[in-house]
Amino acid sequence: MVDGTAEVWRLVWKHPPGLACSPEDVDAFTWRCNGFAFGERGQLDLLRTRDDREIDHLALTPLFEEAPLHPREAILQRWEKLGQDTLDTDARVLGPEVHKRPIVTAMNLADYDHDGASTEFFLQTGVEPNGKRIGVVVGIPSGKNRLRVFGSARHPRKPLILQKPEWDALRASAGPVRVLDWACGDHGSETEKELDLEASPAGIRVIRREYGCDEHNHRGKLLSTTEE
Repeated sequence: MVDGTAEVWRLVWKHPPGLACSPEDVDAFTWRCNGFAFGERGQLDLLRTRDDREIDHLALTPLFEEAPLHPREAILQRWEKLGQDTLDTDARVLGPEVHKRPIVTAMNLADYDHDGASTEFFLQTGVEPNGKRIGVVVGIPSGKNRLRVFGSARHPRKPLILQKPEWDALRASAGPVRVLDWACGDHGSETEKELDLEASPAGIRVIRREYGCDEHNHRGKLLSTTEE
């Protein structure tokens, strides 16, 4: 429901998609495919319709610059990757079994900007080292009636890319929320980063704090504070 009117939103491939992070792909069992296995790839649009009439659309493929393996293509998980799916499983057996699984729900609509309307969803667009899923939130911002990729209050036109747990924390919050973005020692990091996130009438406020780390990978003094 958008402003009291029923709509249908669809993720639509502009051409028949190819496979991405498929059971036959060795990378499907590495961190590079976390959240994308087992998926499809291609040129992807988001369409809004009312009474079977298209009223809005948004090209999503340009958001996938950080996606692994298939540059300049969008990737969507189609079938869930289960714990028992491993590289040791015969792909000739696993592939047909995977394709019989239920299709994953790609749009889980929620109220990320806290305007009272569940008209946004998280879209994974990449993977950071150690399998950290990153992405954007897409939907209709407060006071608008067009599809947008959410930016920050400071940079509203630049897609705001956060880790999925960070978007989840913002969605579940009742006010400002602080989240750990990158810990001391994570992949050899010599600094620790945390974010303050808040949905405000001006947009999503993002404050990043960076701290030094000692030889035991414990947080040290504050090095910088920036609004993004």
